Amino acid sequence: MKRIFNYCTMLLVSVLAFSLGSCTDEYEYTPAVAEGEQIYFSNALSSTVELNSNQSSIQIPVNRIQRSGALTVPIEVTVPENSKYQVSSEVTFNDGDSVAYINVNYDPSAIEYGKYDTITVAIKDAQYTTPYGASTYTFAAGLSEWKTMSSKGYYRDGIVGSMYGLDVTTYQVEIQENVITPGKYRVVSPYGAGTNFYSTYVDIDSPVFKWTGETNTSIVIDATDPNFVYVDGDFYTGLDDGMASQGQGALHVFSYVYYYLLNGNNLDAVKANVPELFGKLEDGVITFPANCLLGNFDGSMNPVYYVNSADLAVALPGHEITDFSTSFAYTGRFTDVAGNNYAQGLITLGADVASAKYLVAADGDDVNEIVNAVNEGAIEANEINATSEVKVAISESGKYNMIVIAYDSEGKMRAHSSTPFTFDIGGSGAAKWTSVCSGTYNQNYYPNFVVDESDNPVGNPFGDGTYSTTLYVDQNDPTHYKIEPWLLKDLSFEFNLDGSGVITFSDVNTGVDSQTGYGNILVTNATTALQTGDVFSFLDESGAYVFGMMYYVNYNNSYGWLGGALETFTPSGNGASMIMKRGTASLKNIKKVNRSVKSVTAGHAKKFIAAPVDAKTLKLK
Repeated sequence: MKRIFNYCTMLLVSVLAFSLGSCTDEYEYTPAVAEGEQIYFSNALSSTVELNSNQSSIQIPVNRIQRSGALTVPIEVTVPENSKYQVSSEVTFNDGDSVAYINVNYDPSAIEYGKYDTITVAIKDAQYTTPYGASTYTFAAGLSEWKTMSSKGYYRDGIVGSMYGLDVTTYQVEIQENVITPGKYRVVSPYGAGTNFYSTYVDIDSPVFKWTGETNTSIVIDATDPNFVYVDGDFYTGLDDGMASQGQGALHVFSYVYYYLLNGNNLDAVKANVPELFGKLEDGVITFPANCLLGNFDGSMNPVYYVNSADLAVALPGHEITDFSTSFAYTGRFTDVAGNNYAQGLITLGADVASAKYLVAADGDDVNEIVNAVNEGAIEANEINATSEVKVAISESGKYNMIVIAYDSEGKMRAHSSTPFTFDIGGSGAAKWTSVCSGTYNQNYYPNFVVDESDNPVGNPFGDGTYSTTLYVDQNDPTHYKIEPWLLKDLSFEFNLDGSGVITFSDVNTGVDSQTGYGNILVTNATTALQTGDVFSFLDESGAYVFGMMYYVNYNNSYGWLGGALETFTPSGNGASMIMKRGTASLKNIKKVNRSVKSVTAGHAKKFIAAPVDAKTLKLK
């Protein structure tokens, strides 16, 4: 071992001696002198050359390193067959010039807008070229069909902000109009460099997003029919939310209308069958409904998510975006001392709403006809002048819509909204509750029904938890029960239990904001929601009450699943003896359902609503 060490030491000393000795010698490097005229095309030249319709020529710069003497260089030109361009076959440098120009002539009246020809110019003679620069330049020349408008417009981000829990912001953007099709507009890269969004969330020390480098980041809007406006084509936001490292890129967005068109439907059919998917252009401002956009992260045209577009708006130059939005959040039923039932909720008015009228309509009623009748004075409605808590008397259980109509300061209707909700009066007439027993409630006994991206059950979105509570029965209806408190200290859960041990209940509004932009968290019965033929809510043979709960948000009458579980109420020892009923089903037989649904929190975006869209079902008549 000592011998090996000494050998290594000697080798190291030898290397050092060689290195130190070499420093005493001086060497000079003389690079090879490039021969010839050294003419080249700059690598900074654009691959696309936009023509000016008011001009008839463009010039392509050519550089040289040797500046002495005048020089004419032959240029080989390649243009498409029947090209409208005349390109010089030579370029001339004056004595002392380092740059000369190749002339490209064209007749602007003969150029088709939106059509680009590929042109190549090349220096083929080696005596003129240089190994240090490009001897060929290829570019696409044409007249863009898009013309930048005289001044900037405004863009209200109704896509990214709501999805990621950011403030909805309005800022200036470049807007272009289509010279071929008036009424078609392009919002130029609304999340890209130069925008307020980019400087706020991307170009900062700790960016919320990174820029992906996508090129298709502008939004094309077809407003040729002001009453039926839609996003034409697809686009990328260009933003990486941190998932690109996992193989998923920027949010890819396209409209529901465009998706219908891709699947063989004509525009007139889409207008006739689903007019609610279109936006409007009014007073220079384009607005969109909440359910008109779809998205994914794989760049395909297969929709995976709904993209909430309720706040999306574009103001053309010379106009401003106003907020005449209205919304209703149902908070539950109120029963007064006289036994009258009311639907309660919060109506929120946009900043520019001067007044609003509201009323409740039965599910299936024509909302537009009702709005027209209110404006004509044929139907009375309640009026408010600010965001308010409201209540409306309802005498029967069922599905309803809260209609809210917004007016400006001059009394002109500017917008309206319709929000569905389910109302339950709680049995036949006013309930007369009496305590049955106390017991323990397990709100996440067996996670089931809703799965994540790995097909694992999500469970109750409120998490695990057991607590003591009380079971009540309605003396006026022995099949009508409630558990109180339930989930929250001031919340109760009502249900019906039939003679065979099957439990049924209406959807419950928890009153808890989902933080998704889609209102409160709601609960439904897995038995009716899944429709597998199985019963998931029942009285167990041991006397435990079992509830198949599925939590969701309401997205225009579509389920946005948040989680689900079998939950149980187990009577206390004393209470169990008071309950005479026993079920025939057993918790022991419950297994993970085969037809689970995907949670909206699964995968890439935590606040996206899964889009139940099947191209095979999109054919319209």
